Amino acid sequence: MTETRKPGRPRSAEAHQAILGTTVELLASEGLRGLSIERVAERAGVGKTTIYRRWPTKRELAEAALQALFARLESVSDVPDTGTVRGDLLEAAAIRMRAVSGTQFLLPRLTLESESDPAFHRLVNKTLIQPTRAPVIAVLRRGVERGELRSDLDLELAGDLFFGPFLYRLLVSRGNMKEIARMVEPAVDHFLRAAAP
Repeated sequence: MTETRKPGRPRSAEAHQAILGTTVELLASEGLRGLSIERVAERAGVGKTTIYRRWPTKRELAEAALQALFARLESVSDVPDTGTVRGDLLEAAAIRMRAVSGTQFLLPRLTLESESDPAFHRLVNKTLIQPTRAPVIAVLRRGVERGELRSDLDLELAGDLFFGPFLYRLLVSRGNMKEIARMVEPAVDHFLRAAAP
């Protein structure tokens, strides 16, 4: 006979996930500076002491939330292999857009905030930037090896050139994911024309 959970505050594992998920959402909308344990507790439906027992400071809470997000992003960061660079880039973009839906400002906001904080910048780089870049760099490397892309392609620079338009559109469209989705295919095609052999 299974026991039904009584109404009220969530159990420990549920509370843990609710706290970390809420923290990521608030980091995306408010940044680290605007994050408060009081708001996390209120939105996650837990007591402040539940949070303080696990993470004594908002910095530790933010780091734990980013580490949890990193684990989730790593699980969707496999390099797609559709048989063409174009197909791979389109698939990588679709996967990433699904993964960041609702938290699209997290990367630009925290990257800017971490500029004067080397330790936090390393964390942001590990948990947000590298899981986004690595699959695309791998796709580009494979494209060079297959002769679909020019042999002298600077992969790091090409990665920046690929992501730049999306980050720019994210900012100027105020996070309009539909507008960004519409530009994916034409942006990939422009990029590939420039990188062709």
